[in-house]
Amino acid sequence: MLVSRKQDWMVQDEIVVPSLPTKSTPKVNKNLRSKCLILAATLAVMAMAVTLQSEYIVRSGYNLVQLKAQAAKLEKENELLRLDIAKLKSPQRIQQIATSQLGMVMPQTVLYASSIGQSSPEVASGQSKTITDKVVGIFKAGTAEASKGR
Repeated sequence: MLVSRKQDWMVQDEIVVPSLPTKSTPKVNKNLRSKCLILAATLAVMAMAVTLQSEYIVRSGYNLVQLKAQAAKLEKENELLRLDIAKLKSPQRIQQIATSQLGMVMPQTVLYASSIGQSSPEVASGQSKTITDKVVGIFKAGTAEASKGR
């Protein structure tokens, strides 16, 4: 059989520790606290300024990319418009429109006016000679005289 042992507990008297003299709470240095608060506020303002500056730089970069894309798009559109102008100015297209839509016909003979080699009564009489015609005449006369002297 199990018998439980009886344990004797000794109860000792509580030891009383003499209390130390209480320290008074240190005085709060309000000047130091205000300086720390100003420092924290200054750091917060500087951090906000750096963040805003970075945001401005990023936004400017995005705007630059958009403007470059828009410029490339406009240049491409400009090239397409130049091609359209070239197609519209082509002589074949103009001739086709003139004959089919406007009812024009191609001339059988084409005459060109030329002032070289033609003799008109005004030119023969010397009334409508231009300055270049007079200069050419002087050079021709000078070369004829030089060839006679040889």
